[in-house]
Amino acid sequence: MTEAATLSTAFTKRFDLSVPVIQAPMGGVAGPRLIAAAANAGALGNLPIWFFPAETARQVIRQTRALTGKPFAVNLRADLKQEELIALAAEEGVTLFNLFWGNPAPSMPAIRRAGGRLIATISDKDGAKAALDAGAEALIAQGVEAGGHVFGTTPLAELVPAVAELAGSVPVVAAGGIVEAQDMVRAFGWGAAGVVLGSCLIVTDDADAHPGYRKALLEAKAGDTVLSKCFDGFWPDAPHRTLKNSTYRMWSEAGFPKSGTRPGEGDIIVRGPGGAEIPRYHAATASAGTTGDCEAMALYAGTGVGRMREAKSAAALIQDIVAAAAGNLRGAG
Repeated sequence: MTEAATLSTAFTKRFDLSVPVIQAPMGGVAGPRLIAAAANAGALGNLPIWFFPAETARQVIRQTRALTGKPFAVNLRADLKQEELIALAAEEGVTLFNLFWGNPAPSMPAIRRAGGRLIATISDKDGAKAALDAGAEALIAQGVEAGGHVFGTTPLAELVPAVAELAGSVPVVAAGGIVEAQDMVRAFGWGAAGVVLGSCLIVTDDADAHPGYRKALLEAKAGDTVLSKCFDGFWPDAPHRTLKNSTYRMWSEAGFPKSGTRPGEGDIIVRGPGGAEIPRYHAATASAGTTGDCEAMALYAGTGVGRMREAKSAAALIQDIVAAAAGNLRGAG
């Protein structure tokens, strides 16, 4: 980490980081290698474990720990009972817990028992207030521009200033469509103390993404994403932002029929890395080792597509963005 690629903010100071970046917890593509790469670059790695059985969660935490001595968070869903995973993560030395998709208050007793600290993902002022009341030490403000599952509908330019005013001394981290230095600079201008990087990290060698998914992201243009409930298998009624692909177009051309009446529903389009059959409209990500028609899967992507550049490593990408943003902010100051 060079001096030029460090940037001190309220967020980095609170969590002892070198750069004000959180790696997005992207299930299926954000595994131990990506989390460790982000952590080793001075950012906060964020390991999604909410969908794992307990022993699998323990295994991936240990795999991550073997690759980095830096702290990292685990990502959990606020609307699910996650006490077992919280306790398990704490046993493995995890102290940072990122809860998303609802009010984190029900999970706070387990986090407190674990001696943990809460970083809450929110999408509006009411969610921010609930998270602050629950004891959040940082807020991730997720704008409607974000890729993956998106809880709210507010643009980042409106959300961050409103949440930052409410949060006071609690740092706010901006998430949604952030892929380059200028995005970070704008977020700081809105009152953020850090940013979340997601889609732009999927195209690095450290992500566990299918090559076709990487290619689709790099070739996508501005306007090629859509917020919908198309890929609702496994996670019904959860809005998400993806690239417009063959499955989405098939559904769109049929007039967006409800689940159970959609064209091609039930078709097995791919097999997962472990051989599991995955049907059309499922929420599964196009991870490495998937075989079949990956283009037809949920290709989660934020609105920053079209401005993304290929990067070999997550560390290089993070350092380049932070260094350029730091230079811009110093110049502006």
